[in-house]
Amino acid sequence: MSIFYNIYNSYLVLVNSFQRGVFKLNDVKEKPVDNTYNIIQHSQADEPCRSCTDFRTFSRMRRQEFSQSQVHSVNSQSTNNIDETKILEHQREDCPLDKDELGRSTWKLLHTIAATYSDKPSQEDQTNMEQFIRLIPKVYPCETCANDFAEILTYHPPNISSQISFAKWMCEAHNMVNRKLEKPLFDCSKVNERWRDGWADGHCD
Repeated sequence: MSIFYNIYNSYLVLVNSFQRGVFKLNDVKEKPVDNTYNIIQHSQADEPCRSCTDFRTFSRMRRQEFSQSQVHSVNSQSTNNIDETKILEHQREDCPLDKDELGRSTWKLLHTIAATYSDKPSQEDQTNMEQFIRLIPKVYPCETCANDFAEILTYHPPNISSQISFAKWMCEAHNMVNRKLEKPLFDCSKVNERWRDGWADGHCD
């Protein structure tokens, strides 16, 4: 008899426990606290989550976070007139060119074209080069730079009669821009040494 009594009591305890659990969960006034949800929400607010955000949005959030941290770092550590925008823009090498990078790359191309121009160009060579140079202001991405170059072509037309004359003209045109930007001028008597033959001391060999 005692065995059945103990089994019955255990059964009542189990039923009561189950009922308390069910009513507690279904009671509108008592909602279970989900600590996991709070942790996830806090984590997402502090740091973007790659696994729960599409790549485009995640990338944008990362860029914003990186920019903000860099601005804070620059503002707190910079002690001179360093261009803070440049610090942010030049974190990587595989980014679109800015105006200065585009200018440097373009001058390298133009000087190299002039350096390899024919010593005795044919009429066709001269026509092609004339057209190429005069098309640059029409297609160049920087409008201000394009206008400046167009003005140079108007008052200082390209000399395409030979390689040395064309290379020197390119150097003079570059120096006109350098003078406007208050940059050092290049000695145009050394233009072929710089862009075609390599320096006399042999360090380019």
